[in-house]
Amino acid sequence: MDETQQLNHTEPPESSVRAVKAGFRLRKIVPFPSGTLDLATLQFDSDQQPMVAGVRSGHASARQLLYKSGTVCIDMRMQPTPGSESIVLIGQLLDTLNPGHGIGGIPVSLLLRGDMVSQKETNQDGEFDFGLELSRDMQLVFGIAESRTVVVAVPEREQSVM
Repeated sequence: MDETQQLNHTEPPESSVRAVKAGFRLRKIVPFPSGTLDLATLQFDSDQQPMVAGVRSGHASARQLLYKSGTVCIDMRMQPTPGSESIVLIGQLLDTLNPGHGIGGIPVSLLLRGDMVSQKETNQDGEFDFGLELSRDMQLVFGIAESRTVVVAVPEREQSVM
């Protein structure tokens, strides 16, 4: 089987399928305007970067992620809280049409299996943060405009690879 045939037979990651299914449930749960529901795509994940040759251990404790939906970018950092199973999720909402300036005043909700856990608003620089216990089926939901909602699937904690 050549590479093209292999690509055609691959299944999407289970976490992506769960996020999309949860996205359909959002319209009934999240008090954001109706209209377009966009699933942001992962552009960068520091856990997926190869180790530098000759380095024995270089796995950072924080995980850096970048998602994109149209011109909207969500830059996130997942930092473990020492001595516990919880993490701090820090992020910034940006628009590529206006680089260097965050998108402030945007409602952002943290959902677990479609149920709202916490809701905040981005500050004037587009920044947001949540303290949480990382679990499966978590999403961030941003009410970007009166007719657009962006969903980000929060990745599960990766197991360290030897």
